[in-house]
Amino acid sequence: MSKKGSRHRKHSQEFKVQIVEEHLIEGISVNVLAVEHQLEPRLIRNWRTIYLEQGAEGLKPKAKGRPKGTLGMGRPKTNFSSELERLKYENAKLRLENLRLKKLQEFLRGDAKFK
Repeated sequence: MSKKGSRHRKHSQEFKVQIVEEHLIEGISVNVLAVEHQLEPRLIRNWRTIYLEQGAEGLKPKAKGRPKGTLGMGRPKTNFSSELERLKYENAKLRLENLRLKKLQEFLRGDAKFK
């Protein structure tokens, strides 16, 4: 049972499998195992459910955080088949930017007609 202010512990796959197998094979109750290993009974029950559904592989620690190679990638670049296509795209993008700037200018002047 965790005490107030205690840190989260990470448990290895082997440890989790050992605990679950003690419960399933040897028949030791979840509560006894929880007291012996200073764990929450709910945690052991969760491990048991995962073990029964996915096997020992399911108890492997999950990778945390952003997957490698995705940091700073931003929006994917659009591939154009021709120079004309690229220029049309750039033209449309600049027209949109112009429109936004005009709207901002109207808003700052106070004569905007926003709905």
